[in-house]
Amino acid sequence: MSRLQAIENELSSINQAAFQNLCDSFLALRNSNYSTFSRTGSQTGKQKTVKGTPDTFLLLPNGKYIFVEYSTNVSAGVSKLQDDIKKCIDTKKTGIPLKQISEIILCINFNLSAAETQSLKDLLKNTRILLTVYTLDALAIELHLNHRDLSHEYLGLPLDTGQIISIDKFIEEYGRASKGIATPLSNTFLHREQELQDLKQNIIQNDFIILTGAPGIGKTKLALEGIRSFLSENLSYAAYCVSYKHHTLLDDLYQYFDADKNYILFVDDANRIDAFSQITGFYKAARKGNLKIIITVRDYAFQDIGLLCQEFLPQRIDLAKFTDEQITEIIKASPFDILNPTYHKEIVRIADGNPRLAIMTALLAKAEQNIYALHDVSDLFENYFTTFVADDGEFANNFNIKCLGLISFFYTIPYKNKEITSLILDNFGLEYSAFIDAIDKLDKLELVEIQFEHVKIPEQNLSTFFFYKAFIKDNLLSFETLLNKYFENNTSRFKDSVIPANNTFGYSKVMDKLKPYLQGYWKSNKSDEEKAYKFLTTFWFYLPDETLEFVYNLTQALPETQRDTYNVTYENNAFSYSKNDVIELIGEFFRFQHKLKDALQLAFEYTKKAPEHLPELIHKIRESMTFDVDDEQTNFDRQKILFKILIDGLNAKDKFFSIVFYELAKTFLGFSFHHTKGGRKMSFYMYQYPVPNTPTILLFRKNVWDAVQKNFPLNPDKSFELLQSYSHIHPDVSKNVMQYDVPMLVEIIEEQLSPNSFEHCKYVQDQVRWCKRNSISHSSFPELLNKFRNSTYEIFLKIDWDRLRDKEMYEFDDYREYEKLKEAEIRSSFVFNDKEQVKEFYNTFVYLKKLTKNEWYYTTTLDLVIDENCTKNFQIGCELLQLVIENNNEINYVPRVVFRNHLKEYQNVEIIWNIIDHKDFIHKPLWELSFYDYLDDSLLSSKYVQSLVNTVSSMNDSYTIHFDRLKRFLAIEPSLFQIVLKTIVVKNEKDGTRLQVWMDFFSEHFDQLGNDIELIKKAYIQQDKIHNHFDFEGKGMLNILKKDSNFLLEYINSLYEVKQFGISGDHKRLEFVWQIEGIENVLIKVFDLITEKEPYFGVGDHFCNAFFRNLQGEQKEKASQFLLNYIRTIYTNSDKMNIVVDIVRHSLRELFDDILLLFLTLTQDKDVFAKIMWRGNGGSVHSGDVNFGDLEAADWRNILSVVERSDIGINLIPIKRYINEQIEYSLIHADWERQRRFLERY
Repeated sequence: MSRLQAIENELSSINQAAFQNLCDSFLALRNSNYSTFSRTGSQTGKQKTVKGTPDTFLLLPNGKYIFVEYSTNVSAGVSKLQDDIKKCIDTKKTGIPLKQISEIILCINFNLSAAETQSLKDLLKNTRILLTVYTLDALAIELHLNHRDLSHEYLGLPLDTGQIISIDKFIEEYGRASKGIATPLSNTFLHREQELQDLKQNIIQNDFIILTGAPGIGKTKLALEGIRSFLSENLSYAAYCVSYKHHTLLDDLYQYFDADKNYILFVDDANRIDAFSQITGFYKAARKGNLKIIITVRDYAFQDIGLLCQEFLPQRIDLAKFTDEQITEIIKASPFDILNPTYHKEIVRIADGNPRLAIMTALLAKAEQNIYALHDVSDLFENYFTTFVADDGEFANNFNIKCLGLISFFYTIPYKNKEITSLILDNFGLEYSAFIDAIDKLDKLELVEIQFEHVKIPEQNLSTFFFYKAFIKDNLLSFETLLNKYFENNTSRFKDSVIPANNTFGYSKVMDKLKPYLQGYWKSNKSDEEKAYKFLTTFWFYLPDETLEFVYNLTQALPETQRDTYNVTYENNAFSYSKNDVIELIGEFFRFQHKLKDALQLAFEYTKKAPEHLPELIHKIRESMTFDVDDEQTNFDRQKILFKILIDGLNAKDKFFSIVFYELAKTFLGFSFHHTKGGRKMSFYMYQYPVPNTPTILLFRKNVWDAVQKNFPLNPDKSFELLQSYSHIHPDVSKNVMQYDVPMLVEIIEEQLSPNSFEHCKYVQDQVRWCKRNSISHSSFPELLNKFRNSTYEIFLKIDWDRLRDKEMYEFDDYREYEKLKEAEIRSSFVFNDKEQVKEFYNTFVYLKKLTKNEWYYTTTLDLVIDENCTKNFQIGCELLQLVIENNNEINYVPRVVFRNHLKEYQNVEIIWNIIDHKDFIHKPLWELSFYDYLDDSLLSSKYVQSLVNTVSSMNDSYTIHFDRLKRFLAIEPSLFQIVLKTIVVKNEKDGTRLQVWMDFFSEHFDQLGNDIELIKKAYIQQDKIHNHFDFEGKGMLNILKKDSNFLLEYINSLYEVKQFGISGDHKRLEFVWQIEGIENVLIKVFDLITEKEPYFGVGDHFCNAFFRNLQGEQKEKASQFLLNYIRTIYTNSDKMNIVVDIVRHSLRELFDDILLLFLTLTQDKDVFAKIMWRGNGGSVHSGDVNFGDLEAADWRNILSVVERSDIGINLIPIKRYINEQIEYSLIHADWERQRRFLERY
């Protein structure tokens, strides 16, 4: 009979009084956060019960009650429990209002059905009272796993012996008790030097120290090293360790510890010690000597131990996993002395930052002296355990392995939920009570973790091993049962279990065992397309033939399509969120050469019939099949298979394959390939793979170039496009491979390209230049350079700006010198004598500009050409201007140099103005603005003032107007800027245009805007809506506020016209408002407006922070005083108070305490206090393992500490109770957060 069954039997036969005493003790441990614990149903000093409602109650710090009722009356069953609940909620019997009851607990020594439990819950459905029922099963598990001392005291069950032992004895017992499974404590201490120093310092300064972290990362080792180091420097201290075996500790503690001497007590895995309160109680006993207690606890259980120790102000030290480099140093050191880097890589992979796993692997590596022993982790673990575990040990117990296998698959099992757990266990022939006993033993061996009513395996590699051993290697559990019963709803768990087993222990070992079961499942479900996709997506690797046949049948069912063109292009991230199921499934095969030919042919056939998915297939091939280091092992078979299919299709004149060939050849003729792959610890890494100069690669490229040469006449455009793609300059050229390509390129150039084509000339010149730049030569290069150089190309060389290319023709040291040389060349090369020459140049210029991406330099070139011709022959220069206008300025040109140099004489000015004014064309207003900017001062006149206004009036596009040069016209018309500004405002308002002034307009030109402040305010708001970062420093607004401080209210109101869901102050700088005298009254109105316009949610920084950020000196003092005065008038308005609190939390943190204390002097109304978000609503972190519940609790504790400083007295009791409630709620949330993390996947 198992221990759990023994507990169940004793509970079933216990009398009512003993049962009540047992449960009271249990609940007192479970609910330690109470202010009163009253056993109203028990006689003091006697083992008798008395009538009362409730049997026991707990009063919590928040003023609410927990009622407890007990029953051993099996015959009365649920009816008695229903009566007990009814009595508890009868306020006449209890005298307690229902809203003050937080929970009713029922403790019974029998079990209930689901229907009976629901009937009890229904009695409380109209209340907010939580019902908790501890049935026979639940109590038995709690006592078995967490409270063996209670089992001994109340049920008379025997306990193991326990004792206090020395450090050396502890190390000896640790190794013996773990049976070799845990890390030896005798290995060299490495890579915790900083933590060791922190620990030693904390031992000196503190009596309670808690080391916390994940299992197996060296907490115990660090604690022992720290104690030893401390003892070596503090000879008056002695040290003992707790070797806990579920016996009372007090007798041993008093026996070993002299009250007059100094001691250190080491408590390892304190979360496993159910009598931990005896240690804290012993610490509180009177003694003359010092007692320091060092505790280790797993990270997920820290909060429980932390609460038990909090009155002693424990110091917490967190330990993180080791880095890969630290793991390497550990296994290189004594006693392992593993120096081979090949071994390091494998051990680091297996260890995953855990020194325990690293040491396990190092021990095996050292024993075997064979790297292949590390290639199969099943052998590693198997050999390790069989070496260190006796045949009759826990690891040799098949039942334990079965339990571990199930836990591994489900990741966590809710062991306290007998109904759910039994359903799982029954499917595999396991008994529930035996499972509970097994996980208790496995927990002691640290093979599982038990927490939050769930059990899991703490390490991913261990979990994978136990799944493999239980379901595959030893066939202890039925994989067929697992597949049939759980695949549909647990697909991801199959991926997380089977695939790692395959990768770790070998494909053949896994496939041989699983394939028959997979084939059976497939036969039963392949007719359901949705299930088929789901199944094959997981197991295609084991069922390749079935997968290919499935895709084949889908493809055959599609209708035939005939097309002359196919789209192969796609945008970046086009398939990040929407992916085609067929391409995703068939694309799995692209990573391997097995069945690759069939998979590719199927994929091409599918996209022939569904051409809309061809771009995605191209993307998938580029993503999965470009050259990589692993391809070297298979002699690049994947790429050879792919291009054999494409070249065969190209030679067969298949339009589809021709298009795909040319598109993919652009990629696969590259010299280096970028790869991004997932690494360890949720990381990724990127690298470049250079194509090697091997016979296979060279033959591959020859086949591609031969196919291009052969099919060039049939596909001239696509072939030339491929050549252009190849000629693009790359910094990662493989010279040897490129040298191999060149003769084939030269042959294609000589046979297929024509010097009459400018594009062919430019390509050849670029290609040869690229080759030379990479020290690649060929005897035909000089001839090709001379041959492919037609007249259009000669003009191109002069028009186009390219410093790298032109360096070959000019000597210059920097870009400024180059620009001077280039300008001189342009000016000297394009001086015309008649209209025909002008027209010929213009046509060539337009043609070349359309082929370039460098539009700015081409515009500069044209500006210089026109300017030079105007200088030489003004009429010819004007002819070119007229030609641009006649063609509607198709080249988007705006004259600048021309106007700067030739608007100095009246006659020329008149001619140019008439040319501009003669006809409408693209960007005509910009030409006119440029004209006004560069018109000589001596030629300014009222004519052009009116023209300027007319220009602005005629604008219909989103133009930006610069006023710096236009200031010159103010001498003629002082109100010009006001007139222009009004014109802009009217046009933007009525015509819907988006005319902009430059960002500094209202700061630099404010004095020239006149006295129409309403116009200025309207214009400012209008510009602010058009340009997000307009007047970023607020200098323009400050000018307006000095004229009318109420403009601030108008401006804020305007923001709501654009932002329907609230405004944000993230990018607003409004702190300058404190420079305005009397701004406080306006700000009050602003706060009123914002409160009215949008509710306060407490997320992020409130907009009003924009007025208070980065304040200094007098302005900061002025702003602080405003807030203090403001809350005196609005303290009962929670919306406005929330804005103030938000401001001091984010922008004036040093003012928070003053605001809170002032608020308390104004009102002690708890309901008003509760409506204010004193700590905001949520929070954010940028790094680290942060528990938001703990953060919230800490915030509320800080708030409470401020409240405690108030001298208001007893009137603050309701507010303090409310804060304590928030602390309690936050801690509950923190526990939930810890549970969530415990249940998260690896």
